[in-house]
Amino acid sequence: MALIDVCELEFDDLDRRVLSGISFSIEEGERVAVLGANDSGKTALALWLSGWLPAHGITAKSGSVTFRGRPWSDLPLTERASTVQLVGPVPFHQLSGREFTVRDEIAFGPGNLGLGRQEVQSRVCEAIALCGLEALRDRDPYTLSGGEQQMVVLANALAMHPKILVLDEPLASLDPQAARRILRVIAQLPASTTILLVDISPWVAVHVAQRFLLLREGRCIADGSAENVLLQPDAISLIGLPVSAEAAWMAQERQGWAAGVPTPLTVDSAVAAFREVARARG
Repeated sequence: MALIDVCELEFDDLDRRVLSGISFSIEEGERVAVLGANDSGKTALALWLSGWLPAHGITAKSGSVTFRGRPWSDLPLTERASTVQLVGPVPFHQLSGREFTVRDEIAFGPGNLGLGRQEVQSRVCEAIALCGLEALRDRDPYTLSGGEQQMVVLANALAMHPKILVLDEPLASLDPQAARRILRVIAQLPASTTILLVDISPWVAVHVAQRFLLLREGRCIADGSAENVLLQPDAISLIGLPVSAEAAWMAQERQGWAAGVPTPLTVDSAVAAFREVARARG
C-alpha cells in the first residue's frame, strides 16, 4: 500500500476548476516535486496532500486523497499533525503568535501532542541543532529576518517528527543565502522522511527531488525523472529550465557540445559536464 494515494481528485473553488482528475501515488521515503506555473493547482494540491483539505465544508467534487488507505479526515488531529507537516511560502503566517522565544515556539507543536516534558525538550534541542538556530534560541521569533523565521517554521515542522513534509514554495520570499541554508537542512533529513515540494522553480526542485510531476491547468501532464520531465518542451514553456541546463544549452548553441555528455540539471553536474566538454575539445 502506498503512503499517499491521490485518486481522480477533482476540486473546484468559487466555481473555478482547480484540479481536474489527478491521480498518482507516493511511496514512503520518496522525494517528489510538483511543478507548474501560477494557477496550475499546485497550492490546492499541497493543501490536499498535507491534510488541510477537506475541511470546513470544502470538499472534492470527486476523487480522494488517502494516507495508507485512510482519508485524512479519518485521522484524529493529533495523529494527522504528527504524520504530515506543511511549510508554506510566508513564515510570518505560520508562527504561533503565542511564544516569545524561538525555543518555546519550537516546543509549541510537540507540547500540543501531549508529549512528556523530556520528550518535548529533546525534540526542541534536536530541531535547533539541525536547523542551526542555537544563537537564536532565546530571541523573539518576530524580531528575526524572513530567512531566520522560515528556518524556525521548518524547525517547528521537524520537531513534530512528521512522516511527510510538504513544502509549498518554501524559498519564494528568501534571499539566495537564506535559501541555500534551508536547502542544506532539507538535504540532511533522514531518508525515511517523505518530502513533497510544490514549486514553480525547477532550480529548487532539482535540489530536493528525484521524481517530478508537472501540472498544467489542474491536470498532471508529466511524471518521471528530471531528465524525462524538466527537459521537455511543455516544462520549459511553463516553468523554464534549471539555470545549469540553460547555461549548457547556451554553450551548445555557441560552441557545440561533446557527444554523450548529458545536459546538467544541478551545479555539481554542470561543473562535471563542462569539464568533460573541455576535455573532449582537447
